[in-house]
Amino acid sequence: LRRARGRAVSARASKRLLAALDTDEAPPADLRPVEFGRLVAAGAGMIETVREVFAGTTLLDDESRVRAIVETRHEVEHAWNSAKASFIQIGRALNRLDGMMRTRIERQALKAGFERLFPLSESVANQFRAVAAAIDDGRLPEDACPASYSAAYQVALLEPHELEAAWTRGLVTPTTSRSALIAFRKQLASPNFAQVDVAALQAEARRIDARLERMAAERHTLEARRAEIKRLLSTETS
Repeated sequence: LRRARGRAVSARASKRLLAALDTDEAPPADLRPVEFGRLVAAGAGMIETVREVFAGTTLLDDESRVRAIVETRHEVEHAWNSAKASFIQIGRALNRLDGMMRTRIERQALKAGFERLFPLSESVANQFRAVAAAIDDGRLPEDACPASYSAAYQVALLEPHELEAAWTRGLVTPTTSRSALIAFRKQLASPNFAQVDVAALQAEARRIDARLERMAAERHTLEARRAEIKRLLSTETS
């Protein structure tokens, strides 16, 4: 009964709050001091979700951080429906929001209520965060980032020396697939990978290319001489 009354009071408060969004009236005095009425385009359902997710924390007393949650929700929802590079925008927005959580309790509350606040799972969001961080840290150029967020996440997981090896093999491109990167990471984990001297292999490849060029030039010379011999023989027999 007490819970039912509490929900009823909360519902009435939410209706008053939603009505106040389009007016100049201040929120009712019995609500928290956060001026939710100044959050543009925020519905009662979203406000109630924020209140429930962060219940028992001081975040609800900070208007700027409540606004940040609502605005991030709108930004993520808009970007979620957009084309390529949306996951980078989403990751950056979520990383900014994570940085505004001041206590461990707030961070835990955000994680626990994440899927109630945003239209994607926490596991997918973590991949977006990792990719955005790799780009903003300078480890992954945005123009070389794979177009698939799952492939981009595989690149973001690489250690500096592994990333260098991926660059050498031409695996850091917008068209690189997740399966190719997973295969590469499995190869990295192989005991034999550490024995591969990348610099030596590159030098050997250059030597092979140079030899093939010399052979091609020699073949061209030989074919020209053969053609000349045939012409001379043809002249002698005619």
